Amino acid sequence: MAHARSITCDIDAFAMGINELIGDIPMECSDAVEKATIKSVRKGAKTVKGYASKGGIHEWSERYVGGFHSHVDRGGLVTVGEIGNKDEPGLVHLLEKGHATPAGRRTRSFPHMAPAFDEIQQDFVKQATRAVMEAIS
Repeated sequence: MAHARSITCDIDAFAMGINELIGDIPMECSDAVEKATIKSVRKGAKTVKGYASKGGIHEWSERYVGGFHSHVDRGGLVTVGEIGNKDEPGLVHLLEKGHATPAGRRTRSFPHMAPAFDEIQQDFVKQATRAVMEAIS
């Protein structure tokens, strides 16, 4: 009995076969991940506010903490979520890492983005996994 070692087909036939197999799953998954991204980023902005308010960041506290917001860019199959501070955008890095003073010393750091990021990342993975599983079932 002879066995075929290879099968050939043109690219259009291959694409049609793949489309028949997976149907609308990629688009459904993309929509599900986009919704999960939006949900997780909004929740993440609140998480960052919580960490920032615990830091007691001097006179900036109220304005700085209140300036955190979330933003989502949607572009085709790619969705990008960002969390930032609209009132004091440059201050985030200075407070998170500390900075040099004119006298050559370093200021104290107030880590609030890094610890929040860990929670945000875990939340996003959970949200996206749940959303994709619902989309494909």
